[in-house]
Amino acid sequence: MDKWIHDLVNTSGFHALIVAAVLLVITTVISRYAVRLVRKLLLSDGAPLPSSSLIVNVVRIAIWAVGLSFMLSSCFNVDVGGLMTAIGVGGVALSLGMQDTLANFIGGLQVTLMKLLTPGDHVKIGATEGMVLDVTWRQTVVKDFENTIHTIPNSSINSGEIEKIEPAHLVSTTLAFTNDTRDLDETIRTMERVAKEAVEQIAELERDPWILLTQIGEYGTWAKMRFVLKDMTNVREVRDAALRAVSPYTRMNPEDMADRA
Repeated sequence: MDKWIHDLVNTSGFHALIVAAVLLVITTVISRYAVRLVRKLLLSDGAPLPSSSLIVNVVRIAIWAVGLSFMLSSCFNVDVGGLMTAIGVGGVALSLGMQDTLANFIGGLQVTLMKLLTPGDHVKIGATEGMVLDVTWRQTVVKDFENTIHTIPNSSINSGEIEKIEPAHLVSTTLAFTNDTRDLDETIRTMERVAKEAVEQIAELERDPWILLTQIGEYGTWAKMRFVLKDMTNVREVRDAALRAVSPYTRMNPEDMADRA
């Protein structure tokens, strides 16, 4: 052991270790500042790519790959080309056991580069509706309006149906009310007014509530009530208040019930 240390200090091996340590420090510094710069660029207006953590991690991995390759080649005379070939062969075998992980990573790249989803989007993926928080190398993180965090595999997003709701702060809810002799247009105008009054007590509106009919049948009328908020923080309470306000107008008038009795 003492002889090995002596030889290391008195040969180029010790010098190689010093250079390798310096290169590691330089790589760390470059990676840190590059990540900060990328985050700043992604958060700026007009950025060509969304501000997801996947892009940041890809940049970090690329910098470290270049830094480590340069260190191994210049300090330890490692054949980086041969090493990459060996890693590639081993990667093929490894990929057979990591198909789901690779599918999620590739799916995440597609979601990010094609801008299918970006942080802040209001989306509906299957039964999950909410705001996109992040797109990672494995999954997309969505926060619903009950403040529950959902992690959805990127591979399932690429193979499934995505409903992207615009504008992002649009709130939509289904209404059903009975058919009677009331004037339908007047009833809808009243419902829009009382919904607006209820919502404004909790949150600020970007666009007032409006109601669109979707179906009219023998036993009832179905509609969509929509409004746009400036902030989605209290969307659950806002939706509840709007529905409570219009609920009396979804039921049949007492006079109509008496006439049908």
